[in-house]
Amino acid sequence: MSARVDHGGVQRYLLPGETPAAEIHYHPIVLLKPALIVLAATAIALWLDLSVSIAHSGILKYVWILWIIACLWAAWQWIEWRHTQVVATDKRIVLFEGWINHKVSMMPLKKVTDMGYKRSLLGRVLGYGTFILESAGQDQALSQISFVPNPDDNYRAICAVVFGLTDPTLDDDDDPAWETSRHDGADDTDEDSWADERRDHASIYRSSDLVRRDRDADTGELPPYDPYGY
Repeated sequence: MSARVDHGGVQRYLLPGETPAAEIHYHPIVLLKPALIVLAATAIALWLDLSVSIAHSGILKYVWILWIIACLWAAWQWIEWRHTQVVATDKRIVLFEGWINHKVSMMPLKKVTDMGYKRSLLGRVLGYGTFILESAGQDQALSQISFVPNPDDNYRAICAVVFGLTDPTLDDDDDPAWETSRHDGADDTDEDSWADERRDHASIYRSSDLVRRDRDADTGELPPYDPYGY
């Protein structure tokens, strides 16, 4: 069975065994235009309601009807935004749109040859970006994904499935740098065990400073160096 996604409308279009890698719900910035229109319509309706004389008050009902239409249109835009989602799986990228009338667009990952990523100044401030998909052959329906929230994380997630990459994370136990820092920051109580380990290897030091990590203080006699081993 495929892994489940949060959006129930998208889930029914996923195939068995299809694994979602990223779920993209458009940034709320797409609702800025409807919100501004409702705000402007409200301001105009209130201004006319206070300014129009009683003799022309009959026109006000049409003004408020237009205001209701603007509010309903904005509410519809919000519903459509709630039911629009892009899901990237290990096999394809799916765009699901619509609340009453559903529209599903998809692009197989094998057709994706490159994916660009751009962010405007406003996008950097508010936290969204645009993905540009380049595909082999003719233009595809999903050539661009706009208003992507958390664009850095989503870009890495989609690139990982598009190009078969992984985002490795090393545990502390597997990090060579950690191993080095562990020895550098060891306590003095581990000095003897460290020196025993060093003695197992050939050394040219002969003085008692052999057990010290800092060999600058070593003043012992150096043996003659015989490159031929005689």
